[in-house]
Amino acid sequence: MVGAVDVGSNSIKLTVARPGLSGGIEELASAVAAVRLGAGLSTSGRLADDRIEAALGALHNFAALAREHGADRLVGVATEATRRAANGATFLERVRAETGWEVRAITGDEEADLTFRGVALNGDMHGRVVIADIGGASTELIVAEGGVVIMAQSVVVGSGTLTDTLVPSDPPTVAELAASARAAAARLDLIAVPTEAAVRLLCVGGTAEYLARLAGGGPVVDRAGIARALDICRARASMELALTLAIPQARARVLPAGIAVIRALADLLHCDQVEVAPSGIRTALLLDTFAEIAARNGAPAAARAAVRSATPSPRMEGMT
Repeated sequence: MVGAVDVGSNSIKLTVARPGLSGGIEELASAVAAVRLGAGLSTSGRLADDRIEAALGALHNFAALAREHGADRLVGVATEATRRAANGATFLERVRAETGWEVRAITGDEEADLTFRGVALNGDMHGRVVIADIGGASTELIVAEGGVVIMAQSVVVGSGTLTDTLVPSDPPTVAELAASARAAAARLDLIAVPTEAAVRLLCVGGTAEYLARLAGGGPVVDRAGIARALDICRARASMELALTLAIPQARARVLPAGIAVIRALADLLHCDQVEVAPSGIRTALLLDTFAEIAARNGAPAAARAAVRSATPSPRMEGMT
């Protein structure tokens, strides 16, 4: 059994799993902690001391939970906040020493690769698809056609950084969310996303999930649904929004800006609707770890290939 964590700018997410009989994963446990590791990063350039302590506490608890479910390997990846912070490496050293997690900071390209492979395992990749994962400090964009990645890029705009710099009010004002959408659009408009053909927008992760719940709960959200969700965010302070969605207040506080990023993406791509799916980073990380363990233990090549083939191995073009 393996425990895998995704140490993001807003939340730390855990999945404990073992190899599935068909080559995928069999999930045994999961958990999430909204620690806002990236809070204040946009102004200080560092991970705040109290956020580091909160993250270490969450990872300590997650290690205990993973071991309770039989995990004998604890792996993880850290994304934009950790890779950008001046003290990111020091934070990861403490993670290893104090919690036992083997967490490494990954590049934007690696994050996009893990996201795509995890989503493609169970997702519909027909036609031209833009996959967007809106994080706290960055947004990962992957453009795929027929299951082949043709472009991937990490854009430095996220729900946490937008909230820290542009959304001081709780609940946010109309002007603050409009400013967030404009700031996101300015960043996203620099990306040469191919739009000459019809494009599907597939948003993954917590922001997309909570948007869908506010809009009515379905896996497809139209423009009216995005507008309804933003209206709810403007009408409810983060404490009330947290109770509505049964999520931590810290996560609810940055959600409105995250939905503003999704609206900006839909505008940029001329999409009338947004499809929603779970994040795939931990799934792909688990499959890679299972394959590594099988190779180290001398498993037959066919068995190792079966584990790796559970997710596509996309040809990356135009990676930045």
